[in-house]
Amino acid sequence: MSQRAVSIVLLLGSYDNVTKALLNNIKEEIAKIFAGKTFAFLLENLEIYMTDRFEVLAEIEDNQLITLYLFEGSSLHDVLDLPLKTGENPDDIVSSYLKHNFDISRINKRSVTAKYGLLMSLAVEIFLVRHKEETHGGEYVELMHALFTGQSEKVWLFRNNSITVSSMLMEYLDMFRVKIRTYDSSFDLKTSILRIVSYSVENRQ
Repeated sequence: MSQRAVSIVLLLGSYDNVTKALLNNIKEEIAKIFAGKTFAFLLENLEIYMTDRFEVLAEIEDNQLITLYLFEGSSLHDVLDLPLKTGENPDDIVSSYLKHNFDISRINKRSVTAKYGLLMSLAVEIFLVRHKEETHGGEYVELMHALFTGQSEKVWLFRNNSITVSSMLMEYLDMFRVKIRTYDSSFDLKTSILRIVSYSVENRQ
């Protein structure tokens, strides 16, 4: 596979079943429309490994499959799927594959905070979706990480019209000039995000 520059989009939100299904649907639409040019990721099942050759994003799907995205700088070298059997450790599978197929000797898994920092710096757009009220609000931790690491210009907050936002949160959103949108339906949300990604990718070509 020849190297190519690609765009990364982050989809943040709570991981309740409804919101997660919505985010996954948007992720699949981005993959379909911008095939090979733009990749969308959820943080929940994503790990990052630094090696002496590649920066590796490993996406673990349903504990059955590991998709590896091998980057050299900002260029994508290859995308590979590795089967994951019940009881196997994903870290061991990734390490073994890279060492045997690319003659890599140094592999370090990044911490959670380092993972957030690297992904947010690589992303061209960061979408945080607040779809349901009765969640723990863990997505706000991810939002604050983006704001306090200098990535606020990339952040879009989409909230369901039925959800209110606290005055304290609005204070931070205004302070960091976060772009805020509301939506009435899942269709509206998906349409808006796809349109923003389209313009973002177009402007980078």
